[in-house]
Amino acid sequence: MGLAALLSISSGILLTLGFPKFELYFVSWVALLPLFIALHGKSATQALALGFICGLAHYLTTLYWIRYVVYHYGGIPLPLAIVILLLLSSYLAIYPATFALASHRLEHRPWLWILGLPAVWVSLEWIRAHLLTGFPWANLGYSQTPLTWLIQVSDVTGVYGISWLIVLVNTTVMACFGRFRLRLSPIIALVCLIAVAFYGSWRLKMVEQLQAQVAPWSVAVVQGNIDQAQKWDPLFQQETLNRYLQLSLAAASHDPRPDLIVWPETAVPFFYGIEQNLTIQLNQMIREIGVPVLLGSPAAKAVEGKPRLLNAAYLINSDGKMVDDYAKQHLVPFGEYVPYQKILFFVHKLVEAAGDFIAGDDPSPIRINDMRLGVLICYEAIFPELARSAVRHGANSLVSITNDAWFGTSSAPYQHKEMAGWRAIEFRVPLLRSANTGISCIYDARGKTLGSIPLNEQGYLVADVHPIHVKTFYAEWGDLFAWFCVFAALIVISYSELSRPEGEKWSRERGAVHLS
Repeated sequence: MGLAALLSISSGILLTLGFPKFELYFVSWVALLPLFIALHGKSATQALALGFICGLAHYLTTLYWIRYVVYHYGGIPLPLAIVILLLLSSYLAIYPATFALASHRLEHRPWLWILGLPAVWVSLEWIRAHLLTGFPWANLGYSQTPLTWLIQVSDVTGVYGISWLIVLVNTTVMACFGRFRLRLSPIIALVCLIAVAFYGSWRLKMVEQLQAQVAPWSVAVVQGNIDQAQKWDPLFQQETLNRYLQLSLAAASHDPRPDLIVWPETAVPFFYGIEQNLTIQLNQMIREIGVPVLLGSPAAKAVEGKPRLLNAAYLINSDGKMVDDYAKQHLVPFGEYVPYQKILFFVHKLVEAAGDFIAGDDPSPIRINDMRLGVLICYEAIFPELARSAVRHGANSLVSITNDAWFGTSSAPYQHKEMAGWRAIEFRVPLLRSANTGISCIYDARGKTLGSIPLNEQGYLVADVHPIHVKTFYAEWGDLFAWFCVFAALIVISYSELSRPEGEKWSRERGAVHLS
């Protein structure tokens, strides 16, 4: 098992290398080969263990920044912060372990192994995105973000289509050069790659032509670069407001003048509409700017006679009047609230604000003139179903506001930004991203970046976007492709078990599952 464990660790690290900051996207296409080699000739129990080792290596190196967040900002002692990272990574490693077990159970049927494993992988990604509040961070398909021409198919399949394709290439290469010696198997992957590339090239040209036919909106995003240690300091409130005022005035002087300026999540360090003096001051500032501003602010409302917190966004028009708002619907577990509190009653929140946040329940877009803005606050940008809900309610643009200062200079801000950009492609809408410390950017409906503000710099960005009117397959049908993969995986696994050679069966010995 020594060499097999090393091979499994290699696969885990190769999977990580496809994501920022490394962004060696090409290694993802062969990242699973060491794991497949390690699994050859192993028992079911050993396959589970090797898959778990692979997953643990992958998630520890991809999500290492969790330790930084809970240690620096959660007030958690370093040893306990490391334990939290290990626990999360161990949970996530269950999915690659299950994949490895599926690989083991299908190996007596080469073509089922080749074609079934991609469906198994997608099924597990989909389950991970929804089980226990969901955590679709670093799905395999996201590793291909730099290949704009390839990922256009996500307006049909979502990110799952690219994950499926990557695993298919891995299985066909392994089948060709590995133990099956099926020389024709790579042709399947090649045909799929060509089809996806053709679709992507066609779609890019089509969207570009449609954008050229639509009158542009001039929009701006502002990045205040407020240090998290100072963000909630009452002595720093005026500095924060003055910084956003000066940056917004500079953006408003741009020619053409922006139709909208976007500030980040909780950009204003007070309760807008509740703290009257600061609210009046902010409204006056926006009148001075002369452009509508969409901004993030903490909010509160009474629930059963008790004040509860919300993470909100407000649209303030150029007259300094609040005209619309949105409350975050998908909260960060163990950050903004503690899930399953009856069971996890001993878990303390890792946020500075007192009390539990509550989720909003209205996906309706914020409206300003002809702009209908679907708002995604922070963590919400990695959940395509939230963007889909906003688009289905009429949004013709998406706005992602976030505070990634929690992540420091780790790879997390880059990972978060890349995942958010996929929402523009999936629904063929512009996406405006304003982040407190970065990375702020503006995407067009092709998922192409029209400009960005680097991490840990203050500044503003103005760009013209073209909100085209296209209802994508993904907007209409959602994760239908993922559901198809779930169905296919169940069929493949069931058929494989029913057709297993006589004498091979599941049994239990000393609590371990193995083949007898």
